[in-house]
Amino acid sequence: MPAEPTPERANPQMITLARQSRGISQAALAVKLRWVQGTVSKVETGLEPLSGDRLSALADALDYPAGFFLRREEVGGPGITEIYHRKKARASAMALHRIHAEAEIRRFEIAALLRSWDKMPQEPFPVLDINDFEGNPEKIARTVRATLRIPPGPIFNMTKVIESAGGIVLSCDFSTPDVDGFSRWGSDTPPIFYMSSKIPPDRWRFALAHELGHIVMHSTSGSYPQMEPDAHLFAGEFLAPKHEIKPQLFNLSLKRLAPLKEYWKMSMQALIMRASTAGAISPYEKQHMMMQLSKAGYRLREPEELDPPAEPPNLLRDIVAYHCDSLGYSHDDLCRLLALNKADLYRIYQPSGSRLHTIQ
Repeated sequence: MPAEPTPERANPQMITLARQSRGISQAALAVKLRWVQGTVSKVETGLEPLSGDRLSALADALDYPAGFFLRREEVGGPGITEIYHRKKARASAMALHRIHAEAEIRRFEIAALLRSWDKMPQEPFPVLDINDFEGNPEKIARTVRATLRIPPGPIFNMTKVIESAGGIVLSCDFSTPDVDGFSRWGSDTPPIFYMSSKIPPDRWRFALAHELGHIVMHSTSGSYPQMEPDAHLFAGEFLAPKHEIKPQLFNLSLKRLAPLKEYWKMSMQALIMRASTAGAISPYEKQHMMMQLSKAGYRLREPEELDPPAEPPNLLRDIVAYHCDSLGYSHDDLCRLLALNKADLYRIYQPSGSRLHTIQ
């Protein structure tokens, strides 16, 4: 039987999580530690307890404080919407393990930070069963806009919409172009939206709206084949309601896409899809315009001069600043609270390259 973790003995699940978050295999970790891989395997399954000097060696090899491995939180894995995400299927297993491990570690850290933060919205985050809306994700999107009191027209700042509703948005380096973002909602945190820091602002906005659709419609549902298309329909309607945008989409041309993008802050490709789902263009017209985008080289990256303003997250930065400015946490205190080294603290929680606030 695996040994039970004790306050001095490492939690095997945290060892696996730390290794995966660093993007290395058991074999590579064994080489760094000068162990055999079988030892690493037994340590991660709890068959061989780890404490003392060997725990210190592991902490050095994985660049985490020893206290990280003593955490007793319940470790979770990816949810249904993550497993069936279309683009994630193209990412390597190693990349996905790293992304999911880092997401779970961020969840622990955010839960710790929120214990002393009492400024989250009192209204519950909207959750609507798609079956209660005749399976119509666009109707749900309109309902959520009304619930959040979003005025007509384009959404000014999608990140702020999520944060004002009580969601946490994180800008992440996924180290793969195949993941734009994903979301999780644990029992000890509000919904967390993990977003790639490498995608253009228009894709950031659409990916956020897409993940909002998953959180709203699929948090309590089982899997079904249309989950991804439904989240896309939700995002399109949430960002550009059909009754508002459809009159602008008739007689659509590549030339007309640029001003529409500047107004609605959606990619030209998303606007073509919106015109198609709104019934403003025919399937042939959609195919022709997509071919024109490809010919112009815009399928991979649209002109930067047409990008809407970036929408960096603010809420988590404000929570960290509150700990420093109002609660008197030093950087060392934050490292102990979050079980992080300083390099990771600055990489993850330092906003826009500026120094974290602190009271000396």
